[in-house]
Amino acid sequence: FLDETIFLEGRGHEGQRTVCRCGSEIEEPKYRCRDCFGMEMYCRHCTVERHQSSPLHVIEEWNGSFFQRTHLKSLGLRVQLGHPPSDHCYNPRPSTGNDFIVVDINGIHDVALDFCGCHTAQLRYKQLLRVRWYPATTTDPQTAATFNVLEHYQLLSFESKISAYEFYHSLARCSDNTGLSPIKVSHKISI
Repeated sequence: FLDETIFLEGRGHEGQRTVCRCGSEIEEPKYRCRDCFGMEMYCRHCTVERHQSSPLHVIEEWNGSFFQRTHLKSLGLRVQLGHPPSDHCYNPRPSTGNDFIVVDINGIHDVALDFCGCHTAQLRYKQLLRVRWYPATTTDPQTAATFNVLEHYQLLSFESKISAYEFYHSLARCSDNTGLSPIKVSHKISI
């Protein structure tokens, strides 16, 4: 068990790969997802493509010595609301400051988010609710919590009496447990 656990901390058999599964020789496969099944490594383009429907997965990048956490936002993933995943909106409206925070069970995520601006578009808070993200406010939301994290908190608060403060800080530790980065505190969110 220890050997296999250590094996998973490195690149394993993927370390022998120099070409991504897509065949691209432009980018080397140096990204893996901790939430997807398996530990395969992909190039940046394939990683973004594979996560159009899973924008809150935790991605790790091989830096030559070890895996370090990176964000899908930094790899170029943009989440488009109001349309099915991977469909494009002809009138996208970026979130204010292009800065949107989503709280999920696996941590706190910085997401590049575009609201739909088509003539048939719903209000911003409705677009968030339709992807099961509960907005922190109804006017110009910049923070949301997934329905999953809200249900998880409800169960924990019933069974263990955990406070919202403690729960939020445990999620922040999921994002960065080193203590080197400041904890993202949003006073706009009320769990």
